[in-house]
Amino acid sequence: MMIDFMQDGGDETRKRQLVFYFYQRVFLRAAIRYKYVYMVFPRAYSKSFLSVMILMCRCVLYPGCKLFVTSGGKEQAAGIIKEKVTEICTLVPAFERELDRRPGKTREGKDYCIYCFKNLSYFDNIAARESSRGKRRHGGLVEECVGVDGEILQTVIIPTMNVSRRCLDGSVHPEETLNKS
Repeated sequence: MMIDFMQDGGDETRKRQLVFYFYQRVFLRAAIRYKYVYMVFPRAYSKSFLSVMILMCRCVLYPGCKLFVTSGGKEQAAGIIKEKVTEICTLVPAFERELDRRPGKTREGKDYCIYCFKNLSYFDNIAARESSRGKRRHGGLVEECVGVDGEILQTVIIPTMNVSRRCLDGSVHPEETLNKS
């Protein structure tokens, strides 16, 4: 419903560019609502599109959150993210207005990208390799998980989420959905 509102501002007479199927709404609700979600769907389901949209929604709703995307290759993750963010911002211009496009904030390159939001939230891509050890994020997305080495996933990627998100007042709420998701 939030994305619908971001498109038409509550004016249901305005035509929306992005109209979800019922099963896509179920996907969005489940992924936003629960900490751990594992889903397998066929081609053309919009898995990557919806997953990146969920990260963008979380960045908007949770100020100061740090999220990531990883896949079998760092370049692959960056390519997926860049394509989907561009598509989402075209269909829902309100997301573009939330991004911080000042120099040095949102950055894109061949094998990296970081999308910073005006409320100090961000998401980026991290490599599914030893070089990502020690990084800390509040939640993330493992895209094309079949291409990610299980050992690296368990010893490097999952431990990046060992930190809970602090609210703007500095407090930590352990029951918050975003923590370690």
